[in-house]
Amino acid sequence: MGETTPKKPDCRECYEKQMRELAVLCGLDDATLDRMLAIKDEVLAGMGGERIRPDRMGELLGRVTPLLGTDDPYRDIKREYNQLMLDREQECVARIEAAGEPFQLALRYAVAGNLVDFGGKNAFTRDDVTALIDRVPEISFAVDDSAALLDAVRSARAIMYLGDNCGEIVLDKLMIKEIARENPDAQVTYGVRGGPAINDVTLEDAAQVGMADVARVLSSGVATPTTVLSASTEEFRRTFYDADLVISKGMGNFEVLVDGCGREDVYFLLMTKCGHVASLVDAPLMSFVCKRG
Repeated sequence: MGETTPKKPDCRECYEKQMRELAVLCGLDDATLDRMLAIKDEVLAGMGGERIRPDRMGELLGRVTPLLGTDDPYRDIKREYNQLMLDREQECVARIEAAGEPFQLALRYAVAGNLVDFGGKNAFTRDDVTALIDRVPEISFAVDDSAALLDAVRSARAIMYLGDNCGEIVLDKLMIKEIARENPDAQVTYGVRGGPAINDVTLEDAAQVGMADVARVLSSGVATPTTVLSASTEEFRRTFYDADLVISKGMGNFEVLVDGCGREDVYFLLMTKCGHVASLVDAPLMSFVCKRG
């Protein structure tokens, strides 16, 4: 039987998918799309033999942005999904407060929010997101280090929580409220992207959902859909390395930080929305994961 997956699975398919989706979103013609795909090929070729990861997407987006007619093509979509989750916020809060294990339920809500990802392979609708939110109390983790995470939260003085996507950020806020309930003395910093990068969270998203009410909000200074510590601001790097605990959301952060970030006590919260990440964490596709790295 022939191989069904490449020997070195990576993100190249998502790079191409992103160019095509941007062209549709911005109403671009075929000639402009061809230029975008050519730029994509140049960026990938520049990586040589490296495994293609999300960290070079920022370079690609920066190079194609002048062709798009806007510097933030997902702005309206991000606002829409933030509002969708804000409309469900109080319902989720009530469920969490009534739960026997509120921290555990808040954690699963935060992971469910990771479905809202326009940079991955999976397609989804607003109805898919709301249906998943409805089912969260019934869903278990495929990889479950949540007990260890709770212990780490209770003993931490400084926590860095790395955000990922719009919409999801509302459920991150609920998670951070539960962190404060478990450890009122912990200081939480919520990390966002340094500028528009697909539908990843920025300072604008944090302001829309009121994240500053529960955490200090800090920009990485880098407009790329993952955490690139080497390119981030000194303050962001210092906060990351000085934290007693790092909680990292989403596949993009996971794929880069799991390769080595200078610390081992990182907890990754995500849904396995592609086969490559699913294989890395040894879990089925579309599973909930809470993994200590």
